[in-house]
Amino acid sequence: MADFFEEYKGYPNYEKMAIHDEAHGKQIRKKLWMVFWIMLVVTIIELVIGAFANDKLSELNKEYVFIFFTVAKAFFIVWVFMHLGDEKKAMKYVIIAPYTLFIFYLAFMVITEGAYTSTIRDVLEGVLLHH
Repeated sequence: MADFFEEYKGYPNYEKMAIHDEAHGKQIRKKLWMVFWIMLVVTIIELVIGAFANDKLSELNKEYVFIFFTVAKAFFIVWVFMHLGDEKKAMKYVIIAPYTLFIFYLAFMVITEGAYTSTIRDVLEGVLLHH
């Protein structure tokens, strides 16, 4: 790797540029712990909904809730670890909006088609049993 930097003098050496002092290291670790705790809380909320919300939510609504939380966690990961939060507002929307809309559209189509197929199967089984 040293040969590369000797050959291309104008190329930035990110390994040397990324050296931070202890205060900056503490700030980074604090941010990582914050992300961990937020993701843990969201995951626990998902588990509680999955375990205890059987009477209050229908199966279809529960699927939508899980998809929402999964997309929210994915968005948060992109926001923090892919540094989308450091971009300008318009750039954030240009990157996130199409993917989010596509994921929700895809989830809607999968759930709708699954429910339709299940309904048709039940109807056909009922018709076949009565003949």
